[in-house]
Amino acid sequence: MLRFLGRGSAFHTNNNCAFFVSQGTLVLLDCPSSALNRIRHIGIDELAGTKAQGVKVFVTHTHADHIGGIGSLIHYCYYIIHIPVEIVVPSAELAKDISYLTERLDGCCEKGYKIITADKLNADFTAKAIPTSHTPELEGRCFGWCLEINGRRVVYTGDTNTLGPYMEYLEKDTLFYSEIALHDAGVHISFEEFEKRSDEIKGRGTKVFLMHLDDEQAAGEEAEKLGVQLAPLY
Repeated sequence: MLRFLGRGSAFHTNNNCAFFVSQGTLVLLDCPSSALNRIRHIGIDELAGTKAQGVKVFVTHTHADHIGGIGSLIHYCYYIIHIPVEIVVPSAELAKDISYLTERLDGCCEKGYKIITADKLNADFTAKAIPTSHTPELEGRCFGWCLEINGRRVVYTGDTNTLGPYMEYLEKDTLFYSEIALHDAGVHISFEEFEKRSDEIKGRGTKVFLMHLDDEQAAGEEAEKLGVQLAPLY
């Protein structure tokens, strides 16, 4: 369902960014600078499978490896390819944070984009923000997403240090995209913690994909042991 322009954690070349297409609109889950570079290289129409009508970006939180490309994306879409950008945020507080980034720091033209909360979304899919915990400095401002796309539930963790908030959304045929970390710094899901719950998650009939990887080769080996997959790269 989701494909990835990158699945690396903060210090990798291609940071984590998933996408899907809805009615000719390219829908991104976060937008690091590396994702914009990939979009420009591949071509937005190629990714959309048609002449792209616009871009939507769903924000999980405000770390640079997740939103660092939003301002440049707006500039690119407005000045170069002339399509609108919609930024979908999980809360009014994050709307203010993203607005400060786009207006005051990146100086984006107000005609080129709009920022909305998820309850204002007008699309052929639904989206519900899932509050989670990541770093103390961003407490209360980190989220995952539960999407319903063409009748299929997709749960996307963003960055989180706990699986707890997501468990109620995991059921038969759910596609679960979870971050994972080999080097446990206390702000991400460690392999050890994920392993403790993997049987329960798979036992529900949920299909699991691992993303936001700090060591892709080792993550692939561990994923194979757990009977899950790495998130699919485009």
